[in-house]
Amino acid sequence: MLLAYFAITGEVRALHAVATLNGWWDDDAGGWALVPGLAVIGGFQAWLLWVVLRMPPLTVHRGLRQALIAKALCDTVLRTVLMELPELLVMLVYLLLIAVITILLPGVFAEWPVPARNVVAALGLIGLLMSPPLGVVLIVWWGLMLTLQFSDGRWSTATLVAGLVAAGTHLAGLVVPMPPELLVGGDPHWAAYEVLLDASVVADALWMVLTARELTTLSPLEPVVTPHRSRSLAPRPAFRAAA
Repeated sequence: MLLAYFAITGEVRALHAVATLNGWWDDDAGGWALVPGLAVIGGFQAWLLWVVLRMPPLTVHRGLRQALIAKALCDTVLRTVLMELPELLVMLVYLLLIAVITILLPGVFAEWPVPARNVVAALGLIGLLMSPPLGVVLIVWWGLMLTLQFSDGRWSTATLVAGLVAAGTHLAGLVVPMPPELLVGGDPHWAAYEVLLDASVVADALWMVLTARELTTLSPLEPVVTPHRSRSLAPRPAFRAAA
């Protein structure tokens, strides 16, 4: 309905409400210059929901995959619901999900030494809990995770691209200064910055659900079970078992 209203009236606030899944009418949605960014965010949101609906059975790494999906949904679809809950409860939920993801995710790369995986886990805890003050640490963690995924072979090009977009939006958030003006209705600088933040959150969530979808084997040397995607998109394992 809001999309139809946007198509008829050209009201950007309607497109903003759909793309960000805010559930409210944002007076700081900005003008037409932000429409391309909002269209990209809306496309990422639709892709995320499609992936969640077609998620393979969570038979391997069940707890980690559930945490990845839950964190992604909390950041996007369930964001307005969480805002109605007590702040302490929401904080505890996020702390639990972040702890599970950052501790268990490095463990799926069994070929890497345990000390290296522990360092990645520590960087993830610091980066995800202390960003934006320590946003650089989060960028480093994302780079390490993408490097591990690329060399592993269980993740498709689409997942790696989503991870690069997520890291890139976080990096842009560090480089682009927050507007110094007070947030007022229709401020174009704040509206553009808000779209950048929304893009960062949605890209994070998309990478998480894609990571969960393709984490369907214990080892990268086992056949990848991917009933809902083309095998041609999956990078080959960097190391193969000796004949």
